[in-house]
Amino acid sequence: MKSNVYVGLKPVLGSVTSGNEPQEDRYDYVLHPITNSRYRDRVKLAFHEHRQLDQKGVQAVLKVPEPQLQELCLPPAAANATSPGFIGLLASWVDLESADADVQELSYQVLSNEWRYATFVGVKQLILAPPKNLTCLNRYALMVARLLYQCSNHESSNTPVLSISLPFFEDSDPLSTWELWCTVRKICSYHPSLTISLALPRDRTPSHVLQRWLAEPVTCLLVSSSIFATNQYNYPVLNKFNQQIIFEFQKVNGCSQSRLSELCVILHGVEKYAFKVEGGEAAYLEYINYLLKRGDKVMLTDPDAHTFSEPRVMPPLDPYSTDISNAVYHTFEQDKTKYELYGQAITRALKSIQMNRTASIIKGSSPLIILVAGAGRGPLVDETYKAVSELKISNYQIIALEKSSRAVLYLQKRKYEYWKDSVEIVKDDICLWRSNKKVDLCISELLGSFGCNELSPECLSSLERYNCKPNTVFIPQKYSSYIAPVSAPLLYQSLKTVNVPNAFERPWVIHNIPYCIISTKINETWSFQHPLASSQLSRSTITDFKIKNKGEIHGLIGFFKATLYDDICLSILPNNSTVKLADTGTAGPESTSGLYVKGEHTPNMASWSPIVFPLKQPFFISDDTELEVFMTRNNSYTNKKFWYEWSASSFVYLVMSDRHTQSAKSLEKLGASSAQQISRQNSNHYSSPPAAGLQKAFGQFQPSPNILPEAIQNANNDDNDMFEFSGSESGFMGSHQSGWKSVQDIHGLGLKNAPVFDLHQSPHDSIIGESSALEEYHVRVKTGVSEMQNVGGQSYSITLR
Repeated sequence: MKSNVYVGLKPVLGSVTSGNEPQEDRYDYVLHPITNSRYRDRVKLAFHEHRQLDQKGVQAVLKVPEPQLQELCLPPAAANATSPGFIGLLASWVDLESADADVQELSYQVLSNEWRYATFVGVKQLILAPPKNLTCLNRYALMVARLLYQCSNHESSNTPVLSISLPFFEDSDPLSTWELWCTVRKICSYHPSLTISLALPRDRTPSHVLQRWLAEPVTCLLVSSSIFATNQYNYPVLNKFNQQIIFEFQKVNGCSQSRLSELCVILHGVEKYAFKVEGGEAAYLEYINYLLKRGDKVMLTDPDAHTFSEPRVMPPLDPYSTDISNAVYHTFEQDKTKYELYGQAITRALKSIQMNRTASIIKGSSPLIILVAGAGRGPLVDETYKAVSELKISNYQIIALEKSSRAVLYLQKRKYEYWKDSVEIVKDDICLWRSNKKVDLCISELLGSFGCNELSPECLSSLERYNCKPNTVFIPQKYSSYIAPVSAPLLYQSLKTVNVPNAFERPWVIHNIPYCIISTKINETWSFQHPLASSQLSRSTITDFKIKNKGEIHGLIGFFKATLYDDICLSILPNNSTVKLADTGTAGPESTSGLYVKGEHTPNMASWSPIVFPLKQPFFISDDTELEVFMTRNNSYTNKKFWYEWSASSFVYLVMSDRHTQSAKSLEKLGASSAQQISRQNSNHYSSPPAAGLQKAFGQFQPSPNILPEAIQNANNDDNDMFEFSGSESGFMGSHQSGWKSVQDIHGLGLKNAPVFDLHQSPHDSIIGESSALEEYHVRVKTGVSEMQNVGGQSYSITLR
């Protein structure tokens, strides 16, 4: 099996029929300009004629001629060519950034003429040169957008995609080229036909740069022969880091773009160095083909590489309100790893229950009642039946509880053929089932990609209330939800066109869609443990993420980890990720607050893909930023529905120093509390009052003179009387309440909730030595905030019966 990654070659212009060209079966595409220098000269002549008419006062519309046969690099016969195909280079001599309207119009018409001809001859991809003047990037991007929206029809299979070529990174700012691309595609409104071509680097790529690009719609990797080295046999080879880059794109982007469908590795400049290596030009192509074949073999044997699988954006399952299709049941049942782990957990739990029963009651008492809640077509019943048979438990009863009429038919067939009288089939809703039988072991697989998003807490809490004993054992015993900010432009692009109302205000399960987690950690949000300690099933969290490198956030990606029994776990957390555990609210040595653990994905398990809670608008975030996420899980017994809400805010920490003597004297004169009041009234950094649940975000704040309003800084001026007062300076002003203190007094909040920032240190710790006159203050400044998504469950909710 071959992945959808192809090999391309940019030959010397005019050398296709020279006889020295490498064999065509070694490459799939040829990279050629659409037009040649003759067309450029004719366009230049037409432009000068237009300018001469303007100078004579004759008003004329600029009309760029279409290319003629002798002005084309790609002949019309290319329309019938099957192998190799063609990738077109658009004219690089145009000036899209020009401030001259005529030059801009000429540039657009030239590219438009080339685009229409390329579409006619069946070119699949066009590569556009990068901007020449970065100070005029907006003009460049607007012209690209005009070209896309007037020439491209992304719903047609004949329309080529437009790819902008850029270097992988620059040494001075490794993400500068990514930021340039991000600006262009944003101005182009994430057009589905806009892609990127990346030139492989000479030097080792920072890992965070590679991760950013892996999430982007990269359709070409441009490989210059100048970055090759030679091995001991004088054959051309790439450094290991470039080999790894090609493999990573082959593994991720090469199989994850349903619209683009292909990734092409294009060699260029081989004629310059071919005479220096063994095998000539063909050796370069043989080497690239060797790398791709090796990558295919690795992916076929890697169980965690979900290759050759169609990328999908899917709504989460709602098994409580809708019946699951037979095909979905069949897909889930193919996950042998999941059921093997369930089988181990069931066996271990039954052993423990048997030991406890033997130690506490007489033989011949009531049977061991085992409930499989949400039995589906019966895989968990199979594992349970197998476990009781292996343990030779004689006095037991298995209850298979399932509400779907069609799934019950499978259970009845399975019982007749295999389980006989050992299993009782009950057709009923988990939340409505009432029985005089009390369950000893409750087994379920009600977990979604976020753990709690398929109503496992609601269903199991009902069973606990009506059908369980105080010592009933649950499998799973516990499940936790985790989130992280994610850059996923292809997901955002897909949701813009999906035919679902309010698509950005509902969660989506993503399969084989590339994404990049841009935070340093993945944070746990909340957990549910059975039996439940509380009947309250709603949850909320405010959690912070450190963003080291700039990025664009398209949503929050969610994962889960479940403890089936004892130390037997299921997890879809990414391998080698760092996970920050949630604050459990407990004190003492048992507390897990602030602990970090290593995230691992259960090997060979494919039942769940990550879930994403999208944002309506992409959220750009700069280097060294803190992202604060607010998320709730809502369970309304009044309206009988369940839903999530989420939003994000970004912050930076500024270090302010006490450098201006005059400002410092003004501060003393006015009193710190008054200055604090005025500073807050005039600064949008402190526009929101603190809530009791946000105390961790606040501590003691002392305003810095560098950010004081102009009125305070000029308080000593003779002509400024707005702050004049009579009486002792230590009298009225010294005891005057700040605005926050006044509000707190109204509500009886007291000093402990004062709106001041706490950086886990004493305010005096920031003083540099006792004799130093310089103080520094850390100020947390909000730089951005998203809308609250899905407020009140208006766009997405699950109805509770």
